[in-house]
Amino acid sequence: MANKSIKDSILLMIKKEKKMTIAELLEGFSITDIALRRHIHNLERDGFIKSTIVKQALGRPYYIYELTEKGEEVFPSAYQGFSIDILSELEVIKGKEFVYELLKLRMDKEQEVYFKALADIEDFDQKIQKIVEIQEKKGYLTELQKMDDGSYLLQQFNCPLYSVANHYSGLCGQEESLLREVLDDSKVKATSCITEGAKCCTFKIEQNQVK
Repeated sequence: MANKSIKDSILLMIKKEKKMTIAELLEGFSITDIALRRHIHNLERDGFIKSTIVKQALGRPYYIYELTEKGEEVFPSAYQGFSIDILSELEVIKGKEFVYELLKLRMDKEQEVYFKALADIEDFDQKIQKIVEIQEKKGYLTELQKMDDGSYLLQQFNCPLYSVANHYSGLCGQEESLLREVLDDSKVKATSCITEGAKCCTFKIEQNQVK
């Protein structure tokens, strides 16, 4: 979503926050309330977002907006080539373990990309930055926060694995294992997951202390 239009920016904001009001969206723009509402109306008309009315005991009701399935499809998916129906049929014929083995083969190929990119990097901070760079290219909508103790919180607001991971939750564990493998001098722990209803997938990454 390079060179984002206002409509793209609205979709991105809702993607990150999951649900937003007009007032919350307006904070991110320097346009009028009327102009923003026009963009919201067009996005809802075109099927990218949907609204739900919230009634209050006091005051006027208001709307909250969230992405539709069509809106989610605007953001990259790493598994567009995998049909959930086909995977489900394979599960019936071969069993769930076979499906996970198939997904693991694809994850192994992803792991090779990381290993190659990190091969000549020894510095911990530089490794983390390179991982963010890779994930940004893959459409993860990544944000990185360095903590006071030197550890990192890696947040992914888009899950390119979501369509499959929502049916095969073990795929999330494979993602965590991938990070552990490529950062073998660090502790990696998943602390939140989009498939479990969180706003983003979060990994805490802490460098092992050298004794």
